[in-house]
Amino acid sequence: MPMTTMSTPFSLIAYLYRELAPADTRALQQELAINALLSEEYDSMVAAKQALPQVTFSPTEKTLANILAYSLNCPVEA
Repeated sequence: MPMTTMSTPFSLIAYLYRELAPADTRALQQELAINALLSEEYDSMVAAKQALPQVTFSPTEKTLANILAYSLNCPVEA
């Protein structure tokens, strides 16, 4: 039975992170086997997930100064 109503980006993400129920996992696997567009979208998500650990963010000096200035003006909670 194809997963035409469940094959969404959300279901692909849940499948990618192994968060789907077993029955939904089997149905999505069957759908991936026959739906080239869905399979392509899933492959893109896999590549993006693999690239995530390599992404680094470096705030500018101005951003860091703004954060520090803001934190200095915030009351300290006891």
